Amino acid sequence: METKKAIMHVFPEIPEFGEVDFSQYSTPYATVLMAFLESGKNGLREFEEFVEENGGTKADVGKFLISIFQYLLIRYRRYGDEKVEVPAFKVFLTLKGWLNENGFENDYRQLLHSFVGYLVDIAGKIAESSDCELGPAYMKTAYLLTVEAEETFGEEYFGELKKKAGEMLAKVYKNCGIDEGLPEKREKGC
Repeated sequence: METKKAIMHVFPEIPEFGEVDFSQYSTPYATVLMAFLESGKNGLREFEEFVEENGGTKADVGKFLISIFQYLLIRYRRYGDEKVEVPAFKVFLTLKGWLNENGFENDYRQLLHSFVGYLVDIAGKIAESSDCELGPAYMKTAYLLTVEAEETFGEEYFGELKKKAGEMLAKVYKNCGIDEGLPEKREKGC
Protein backbone atom coordinates (compact mmCIF):
# COMPACT_ATOMS: atom_id res chain seq x y z
CA MET A 1 0.00 0.00 0.00
CA GLU A 2 2.83 2.38 0.82
CA THR A 3 4.46 1.65 -2.56
CA LYS A 4 1.25 2.58 -4.39
CA LYS A 5 0.96 5.77 -2.34
CA ALA A 6 4.57 6.71 -3.14
CA ILE A 7 4.10 6.03 -6.86
CA MET A 8 0.98 8.17 -6.84
CA HIS A 9 3.08 10.99 -5.34
CA VAL A 10 5.51 10.69 -8.26
CA PHE A 11 2.60 10.63 -10.75
CA PRO A 12 -0.20 12.76 -9.25
CA GLU A 13 -1.52 13.36 -12.78
CA ILE A 14 -2.33 9.63 -13.15
CA PRO A 15 -5.10 9.03 -10.59
CA GLU A 16 -5.81 5.67 -12.25
CA PHE A 17 -2.81 4.30 -10.32
CA GLY A 18 -5.21 4.09 -7.38
CA GLU A 19 -6.79 1.03 -9.04
CA VAL A 20 -3.50 -0.78 -9.79
CA ASP A 21 -2.28 -3.72 -7.72
CA PHE A 22 1.35 -3.02 -6.82
CA SER A 23 1.69 -5.96 -4.41
CA GLN A 24 4.11 -7.74 -6.75
CA TYR A 25 6.09 -4.65 -7.75
CA SER A 26 9.69 -4.77 -6.62
CA THR A 27 12.28 -2.06 -7.14
CA PRO A 28 15.80 -1.33 -5.95
CA TYR A 29 14.55 2.26 -5.51
CA ALA A 30 12.07 1.35 -2.74
CA THR A 31 14.04 3.23 -0.08
CA VAL A 32 14.23 6.47 -2.05
CA LEU A 33 10.58 6.06 -3.08
CA MET A 34 9.49 5.79 0.57
CA ALA A 35 11.71 8.72 1.55
CA PHE A 36 10.11 10.78 -1.23
CA LEU A 37 6.65 9.89 0.08
CA GLU A 38 7.67 10.93 3.60
CA SER A 39 9.07 14.22 2.27
CA GLY A 40 5.56 15.28 1.26
CA LYS A 41 6.76 16.29 -2.19
CA ASN A 42 4.74 15.61 -5.32
CA GLY A 43 5.40 15.16 -9.04
CA LEU A 44 8.03 13.78 -11.35
CA ARG A 45 10.20 16.92 -11.39
CA GLU A 46 10.22 16.98 -7.58
CA PHE A 47 11.08 13.26 -7.54
CA GLU A 48 13.92 13.81 -9.99
CA GLU A 49 15.34 16.61 -7.82
CA PHE A 50 14.88 14.50 -4.69
CA VAL A 51 16.77 11.56 -6.21
CA GLU A 52 19.64 13.82 -7.29
CA GLU A 53 19.79 15.57 -3.89
CA ASN A 54 20.13 12.14 -2.29
CA GLY A 55 23.03 10.93 -4.43
CA GLY A 56 21.13 9.45 -7.34
CA THR A 57 21.27 10.36 -11.01
CA LYS A 58 18.89 11.06 -13.89
CA ALA A 59 19.72 7.54 -15.11
CA ASP A 60 18.32 6.17 -11.82
CA VAL A 61 15.11 8.12 -12.37
CA GLY A 62 14.88 6.77 -15.93
CA LYS A 63 15.39 3.17 -14.75
CA PHE A 64 12.71 3.64 -12.10
CA LEU A 65 10.24 5.04 -14.67
CA ILE A 66 10.96 2.18 -17.07
CA SER A 67 10.48 -0.35 -14.25
CA ILE A 68 7.00 1.08 -13.54
CA PHE A 69 6.08 0.81 -17.23
CA GLN A 70 7.40 -2.75 -17.46
CA TYR A 71 5.51 -3.78 -14.33
CA LEU A 72 2.26 -2.39 -15.78
CA LEU A 73 2.83 -4.29 -19.03
CA ILE A 74 3.49 -7.52 -17.13
CA ARG A 75 0.19 -7.04 -15.26
CA TYR A 76 -1.51 -6.41 -18.61
CA ARG A 77 0.06 -9.27 -20.55
CA ARG A 78 0.36 -11.98 -17.93
CA TYR A 79 -2.73 -11.31 -15.82
CA GLY A 80 -5.03 -9.52 -18.28
CA ASP A 81 -5.36 -6.71 -15.74
CA GLU A 82 -7.52 -4.05 -17.40
CA LYS A 83 -6.88 -1.58 -14.56
CA VAL A 84 -3.34 -1.00 -15.85
CA GLU A 85 -4.33 0.00 -19.40
CA VAL A 86 -4.72 3.76 -18.90
CA PRO A 87 -1.76 4.07 -16.48
CA ALA A 88 0.51 2.07 -18.84
CA PHE A 89 -0.39 4.31 -21.78
CA LYS A 90 0.09 7.49 -19.75
CA VAL A 91 3.40 6.29 -18.29
CA PHE A 92 4.67 5.48 -21.78
CA LEU A 93 3.88 9.02 -22.94
CA THR A 94 5.58 10.40 -19.83
CA LEU A 95 8.60 8.21 -20.57
CA LYS A 96 8.70 9.42 -24.16
CA GLY A 97 8.96 13.03 -23.07
CA TRP A 98 11.20 12.45 -20.06
CA LEU A 99 13.71 10.15 -21.80
CA ASN A 100 14.01 12.39 -24.86
CA GLU A 101 14.36 15.57 -22.77
CA ASN A 102 17.06 14.04 -20.58
CA GLY A 103 19.34 12.56 -23.23
CA PHE A 104 18.07 8.97 -23.14
CA GLU A 105 16.76 8.87 -26.72
CA ASN A 106 18.14 5.36 -27.30
CA ASP A 107 16.20 4.03 -24.31
CA TYR A 108 13.05 5.60 -25.71
CA ARG A 109 13.65 4.07 -29.16
CA GLN A 110 14.13 0.64 -27.56
CA LEU A 111 10.85 1.00 -25.66
CA LEU A 112 9.03 2.15 -28.80
CA HIS A 113 10.49 -0.74 -30.81
CA SER A 114 9.59 -3.34 -28.18
CA PHE A 115 6.21 -2.16 -26.96
CA VAL A 116 4.35 -0.11 -29.59
CA GLY A 117 2.31 -3.18 -30.55
CA TYR A 118 1.05 -3.52 -26.98
CA LEU A 119 0.24 0.18 -26.88
CA VAL A 120 -1.94 -0.20 -29.99
CA ASP A 121 -3.82 -3.09 -28.34
CA ILE A 122 -4.20 -1.14 -25.10
CA ALA A 123 -5.44 1.97 -26.93
CA GLY A 124 -7.97 -0.16 -28.79
CA LYS A 125 -9.33 -1.52 -25.52
CA ILE A 126 -9.43 1.95 -23.96
CA ALA A 127 -11.25 3.29 -27.04
CA GLU A 128 -13.85 0.50 -26.81
CA SER A 129 -14.71 1.35 -23.23
CA SER A 130 -14.38 5.15 -23.40
CA ASP A 131 -16.56 7.99 -24.56
CA CYS A 132 -16.12 9.70 -27.93
CA GLU A 133 -13.74 12.26 -26.46
CA LEU A 134 -11.20 9.97 -24.78
CA GLY A 135 -11.41 6.95 -27.08
CA PRO A 136 -10.39 8.74 -30.29
CA ALA A 137 -7.63 10.62 -28.44
CA TYR A 138 -5.99 7.41 -27.19
CA MET A 139 -6.38 5.65 -30.54
CA LYS A 140 -5.02 8.63 -32.51
CA THR A 141 -2.01 8.80 -30.17
CA ALA A 142 -1.37 5.07 -30.63
CA TYR A 143 -1.67 5.47 -34.40
CA LEU A 144 0.85 8.33 -34.36
CA LEU A 145 3.23 6.16 -32.34
CA THR A 146 3.04 3.55 -35.12
CA VAL A 147 3.79 6.26 -37.69
CA GLU A 148 6.83 7.21 -35.62
CA ALA A 149 7.91 3.58 -35.29
CA GLU A 150 7.58 2.98 -39.04
CA GLU A 151 9.60 6.14 -39.81
CA THR A 152 12.22 5.29 -37.18
CA PHE A 153 12.73 1.58 -37.82
CA GLY A 154 11.45 0.95 -41.34
CA GLU A 155 10.75 -2.73 -40.62
CA GLU A 156 7.78 -4.34 -42.34
CA TYR A 157 6.19 -5.18 -38.99
CA PHE A 158 5.78 -1.49 -38.15
CA GLY A 159 4.13 -0.76 -41.50
CA GLU A 160 1.64 -3.57 -40.84
CA LEU A 161 1.09 -2.29 -37.30
CA LYS A 162 0.47 1.22 -38.63
CA LYS A 163 -2.12 -0.17 -41.04
CA LYS A 164 -3.85 -2.09 -38.21
CA ALA A 165 -3.83 0.99 -35.94
CA GLY A 166 -5.17 3.11 -38.81
CA GLU A 167 -8.06 0.70 -39.32
CA MET A 168 -8.79 0.76 -35.59
CA LEU A 169 -8.70 4.57 -35.55
CA ALA A 170 -10.98 4.80 -38.60
CA LYS A 171 -13.46 2.48 -36.84
CA VAL A 172 -13.39 4.62 -33.67
CA TYR A 173 -13.89 7.76 -35.78
CA LYS A 174 -16.83 6.14 -37.60
CA ASN A 175 -18.44 4.90 -34.36
CA CYS A 176 -18.12 8.38 -32.88
CA GLY A 177 -19.31 10.21 -36.00
CA ILE A 178 -15.97 11.98 -36.43
CA ASP A 179 -15.30 13.06 -40.00
CA GLU A 180 -11.52 13.16 -39.94
CA GLY A 181 -8.88 11.40 -41.99
CA LEU A 182 -5.84 9.65 -40.63
CA PRO A 183 -2.88 11.88 -39.86
CA GLU A 184 0.04 11.00 -42.12
CA LYS A 185 2.89 12.73 -40.34
CA ARG A 186 3.90 12.69 -36.74
CA GLU A 187 2.68 15.76 -34.97
CA LYS A 188 5.23 17.58 -32.85
CA GLY A 189 4.90 16.72 -29.21
CA CYS A 190 3.09 13.42 -29.72
